[in-house]
Amino acid sequence: MAKIKIEGIFKHLEYEIKRALIKTVKKHFPEKEFDERVFYKDFAEAVTSECKRWESIPDDLVEREPY
Repeated sequence: MAKIKIEGIFKHLEYEIKRALIKTVKKHFPEKEFDERVFYKDFAEAVTSECKRWESIPDDLVEREPY
């Protein structure tokens, strides 16, 4: 088993995760207005609070260099 630091993953992929989350929310609630920055910040905090600081994941979900 490998371990990943959830907070680090969210920081590393912040742009991509934020875009996907906002796109999904706007799809389901097109009339709703919200501050995207605050919304994502709250979401990321909720995810990291629900997970352990370091989460174990199966080795087959991790690929090490060289590719």
